[in-house]
Amino acid sequence: MFASSPVALLMLLLVGTSVPGQTCPPPGESEGRCIELTADRTGEVSEVQISPGQPTSFRFDSDVRADGMTLEHREHFEVAPGKRLITLEPSERLRGEKPSTLTVCFADGAAPACATFRLFVHPTLGERRVEIFRHPRPVDSVQAELKKTREENARLHAENERLRAERDRPEGLIGLFVSGMVGEAGIPSQFIGKRITRRESNTLRSLGVRTFRAPGRVAIELTLKNPSATKSWTPHGAVLVGLKGEVLDATFWPAEPIPSGKDGHVWVEVMAPDVQTGGPFTLKLWEADGQRTFVIGNVLFPALAVQPEP
Repeated sequence: MFASSPVALLMLLLVGTSVPGQTCPPPGESEGRCIELTADRTGEVSEVQISPGQPTSFRFDSDVRADGMTLEHREHFEVAPGKRLITLEPSERLRGEKPSTLTVCFADGAAPACATFRLFVHPTLGERRVEIFRHPRPVDSVQAELKKTREENARLHAENERLRAERDRPEGLIGLFVSGMVGEAGIPSQFIGKRITRRESNTLRSLGVRTFRAPGRVAIELTLKNPSATKSWTPHGAVLVGLKGEVLDATFWPAEPIPSGKDGHVWVEVMAPDVQTGGPFTLKLWEADGQRTFVIGNVLFPALAVQPEP
């Protein structure tokens, strides 16, 4: 039946000539419908309009498995399957019926492994030609990306749980006690401006350095002067580096520029088990381009005071 159709004959002659990795042309520049399949959109279902008595041809740029096609209500279709061309002609019995589903799976084992189409029946208007361009990726590459995404989602979930727990606590002094950051001995602090070491290449001058410790975290208060006569200085990142090269990620506040010739305050905080914050450390602050830095060494934190039992 399909051999008598000029469109079907032309499609059969064109099978196998598509180049993998093709993309759909701009709207209006292609004959018929064009659909692109990508690995990161696996599971999406494309909608295709069909009409009783009118053949609709699906042309793929990748081989499909002979046993990898499933067609809902197949008894109501005439089907001409092929490696890269599948032609469907719905019968009159499909008029007024609910949409059917066509699923095809590809032979190369790459992702996306299959494609699904929802077939809507229109009384007279059906799409005659549907081209499917697939952008395959090795399955192990997709799995590695999924693993990375799951790990990132788990990290964000844990962060959200921490923020939710902190939000549910009271603020102010009560919140500090409830969080466990402050005990009866308070938060010990010390000025270390006279014992730190400075690099000659520093673009800022330290006017004062004070360190703090609470259970599971340490902080540094910096009073800094920007001696530049023309450029402001804006912190972008901070770390503490231990004697053995271990790096502790730090947060800082505020992320605001210190104007040229002015003084400013920057707070740096690290959340880590107490055993990791024995020191001494090197503190590194840098701007976004990494060219202008502020580095001080011999940074020490006070010990947690132990309140004697009454």
